[in-house]
Amino acid sequence: MTLINFFIEVHLKLKQYKLQFIFFFLFWLGGFLFFFITEPGDSISNLLFYSLTIRSPLNAGDFANFYGLVWPILLEVIFFGFIMGELMEKYNPVVTSRILARHQRNHTVIIGFRHLSERIIELCIQNKEPFCVIEDDQELVEDLINASCPVIVGDATESSNLLDANLKRAKEVFINVDDVRIVIICTEKIRKMNPECPIYVRAFEDHIQEYLRQPPLNAFSFSTSKWAMDKINKWTKKSIGKAVVIGRDSLTHRIAYHISSQPNREVFLFDDENDGIEFVVNEKLHIINEFTRFLSDIRPHVDLEEVTQVFICWKRESEFDESIYLTSKLNLRYPQIEVFVRIFDEELIDLIKKFNGKPFSSSRKAFKMLQKEVKPDSSIAAN
Repeated sequence: MTLINFFIEVHLKLKQYKLQFIFFFLFWLGGFLFFFITEPGDSISNLLFYSLTIRSPLNAGDFANFYGLVWPILLEVIFFGFIMGELMEKYNPVVTSRILARHQRNHTVIIGFRHLSERIIELCIQNKEPFCVIEDDQELVEDLINASCPVIVGDATESSNLLDANLKRAKEVFINVDDVRIVIICTEKIRKMNPECPIYVRAFEDHIQEYLRQPPLNAFSFSTSKWAMDKINKWTKKSIGKAVVIGRDSLTHRIAYHISSQPNREVFLFDDENDGIEFVVNEKLHIINEFTRFLSDIRPHVDLEEVTQVFICWKRESEFDESIYLTSKLNLRYPQIEVFVRIFDEELIDLIKKFNGKPFSSSRKAFKMLQKEVKPDSSIAAN
């Protein structure tokens, strides 16, 4: 814990238990005034010693004896016992993280905690660059909060949360959320607070990107799925036959649409959440609204003997086990199929390759591309 964190937590503790301290102080003050009145000939230092029960008056009365009995109890139980014990405990980390965010200067603000955000934060921590995160789902940023990082848990569109992030003094802002409404509102409010700092915004739709780039917003807008398609285009360029694409997000839809636009291809998109995609669907693109966990989930819809490529694009970490299982079964039963698996943890690359799968990461590709686009003084600029 840094020194500033410690003082912030002490300040919060004192504020929380101010009534106990007020009572404690008033009881001592009453005792001091009593001795001041009853022992007029003594020096101030003696009166102070009497009030602290270090010394006792020669002719102590009933109240002085009562005071001498109660004061050590209050001192031990309230101050040294309860109060100091509380001060040594960790205060509400959510409140502490918010206060830390208010004290940031010339810092990087990350709105939305996604895989790309994680890479930005990791580099900031590695290079000891100041940063602040705004995320409305506390569970996603629990580790950062417990590590006493500057985090604001709340709606990024609320002006109070943006003010707590000290955006007026921010060096740069990265907006990495899926909701277009939040993207637009945040960008507009941030630009009013800080007319100069660069704003980097992830957005899928071309018309949204165009709007964000226009004055007075002047944001740099990008699509991680577009950047990720560079490698996928190479993988699919010379391929023929049927393809299976599994996933739910814009990258999944972009891959399915791209392959369906190629000659001699037919695509089966397994998406259990979306009825349609962001692109015009053609007769070679079939959307199946089912969750695919086993080969038996795929076989009723397509003959796997005719499939040449499978893209597993799940993005939830909890579904990685299903990705591994499906990859292993495809490798065992249909070794002629190329299997591409989306990952977010580089430590899992060898595990995918063990089953002859080809791992790829959209956030890793996007991060490298973003490093080329940011200003030279950015916290994530490539060295």
